[in-house]
Amino acid sequence: MASLLQQIVNGNESSSLVVVQDSVDISGRPLLRCLTNVLASRVDQVHVFMFDRSPTVFLSGFDPAVRSKVTCHDGWSDPLEWNGVSSSEDHNLLHFSTLTDFQSHLEHHTVTGTQTIAVIIDSLSPVILHKSVTMVCKALHQLAHSSDWEGPEISQVICLLHQDVHDVSATSAICHLASSVLYLEPYRSIAPIQEEPTALCELVHRRKSGKVIRIREGFSVDHDYQLFVFPDKGTANLEVESDPQPDPTANLTFNLTLRDSERLAKDKVVLPYTKVQERRTIKIGSTEGSGKIFYEPDEADDMDEEDPDDDLDV
Repeated sequence: MASLLQQIVNGNESSSLVVVQDSVDISGRPLLRCLTNVLASRVDQVHVFMFDRSPTVFLSGFDPAVRSKVTCHDGWSDPLEWNGVSSSEDHNLLHFSTLTDFQSHLEHHTVTGTQTIAVIIDSLSPVILHKSVTMVCKALHQLAHSSDWEGPEISQVICLLHQDVHDVSATSAICHLASSVLYLEPYRSIAPIQEEPTALCELVHRRKSGKVIRIREGFSVDHDYQLFVFPDKGTANLEVESDPQPDPTANLTFNLTLRDSERLAKDKVVLPYTKVQERRTIKIGSTEGSGKIFYEPDEADDMDEEDPDDDLDV
């Protein structure tokens, strides 16, 4: 059975908005290229919005069949028009004020007759730095769940997010919208072996039913952008430093534990209403066909040895 990461990459597990969160320690771009490679075989056209690198660099290494389905939008060369008005039609990608402008740009570059498309943003960090987080979250939600758009169906939206560029509130807001979040971290093994993952992925997936799945898997991407998952490497061969658990009985004004002498004295205490064994020794079966009843009065019992019916003529 395929792992959850493979199911999301291959499209077997539905996910409308996928966020790949990387850092300076581990790059998420190889996994992003792997997702692009698979999306090219699943949809009619893949739109890639480039804000971190040149489209030429991104497309290098893909097969011609994949490159024919990928349309790159250059938001990297001159995103803020510092070099003047560019001749490219993508010169104002960071200047979209509404989602309608973005959708119009997307529809203008979509091939006629296209039924399904996918949107990839590489990366979302420059957009967040130049736009408010609220605006980016609203646009992502409407883009991933667009029902009133007359253009082709957007089957999936994938974003790359650099977690060490933003504060926790910004990354948490973006990840809260996503149906799948892939937290990447480097794989550190104690003893290197021949086949081991290059990175770890902590995957948080929210299904439409409301069930949330959290799993940790190792993976690697080869030169052909094929994904290899190591499910058993998610927690194995890791240098884990566990914090000691705090003692809840420490720093109290009273003592909750017993010393050995106190525990021994406690065991010797005869509790109230406990029958003393020496006074109640009954040998079961010593007298066949007979029985004895022992009654021990309580302190509250009013025992009077005189016959209360002596004055009666019975």
